[in-house]
This record gives sequence, C-alpha cells and structure tokens, in this order.
Amino acid sequence: MSFFSVYRKGVGLYSRITVGIALGILALFASLSLYNALVDLPNIAGAAKVPLVDIGLTWGLVCSIVLFLFLGFFICIFVAGLETKIRPLDSGGKKTVEFLIETQGELQKVSWPTKYELVGSTAVVLVSVIVIGVFVLGVDWFVSIIMEYIGVL
Repeated sequence: MSFFSVYRKGVGLYSRITVGIALGILALFASLSLYNALVDLPNIAGAAKVPLVDIGLTWGLVCSIVLFLFLGFFICIFVAGLETKIRPLDSGGKKTVEFLIETQGELQKVSWPTKYELVGSTAVVLVSVIVIGVFVLGVDWFVSIIMEYIGVL
C-alpha cells in the first residue's frame, strides 16, 4: 500500500463524511478556544498582520493553527483510515473505519417509520409531555399552597 492511501475507499462514505465534519467542527471550536485563551500573547514580528483577515500574528494564533492542523491530521487518519506506516495509528484508523462502515450498514437495515406513523408518534409524545407538564405544575402549585399555609414559605 502507498503512503497516505485511504483504507476501504468508497465504503461507509456517508458515516465517514458525517463523523469527519462533526469532528472537524469540534477541532475548529478547540482551536478557537485555544486562541481566545492565548489572545494576549505578544506578536511574533512586531506589528505583523495576517493578510486578508487583518489579525495580528501572535503566538496564540500560531498555536491555534498548529492545533487545528494536528487535529485535522488525526481526524483524517481515523475517519479515512489513511495509511501512515505508523502501526498504532494505522490499526486504530482501520478499527475506526470498520466501526463506521458497520454503523452505516446497520443504519441501512433499520426499518424506518412511514410519515403517517412518525406524525402519529410525535403527536402522542407531544400530548404526553403537555399532560405531564400540566400535572407537575398542578402538584407544584398545590404543594406551594400547603407550604405557605404551614408557614414554610
């Protein structure tokens, strides 16, 4: 196998894409949080700015970009199953890819409800939540009346 080849290419595509996007968003949030934590660090080269976005080139920005690239690399390894010639990473990536492929296969086997069944089930859940909410509101009101009567509230 060549370096950085995709393991089982084209299989489990939807689950891989979904997980990759979700993990990419998490990596972006982690990088943004790191940048916000390190925003007060000094500039690297005086008043240097990043072109197009006009942000000062600080050590916090560099650290957050490095973190994003690092996390993106590992997301690619574990979601696409990239072959890196590093045995622990390759075996972990293959296990993750197999899990995602099996997950997509199981989701395709599920018997999804029809629109009529879905609307009926949703209506039952909503009515149940409203009834339980009204019941809890009534019990709370009754208990607060009793507590006020005996002088606790």
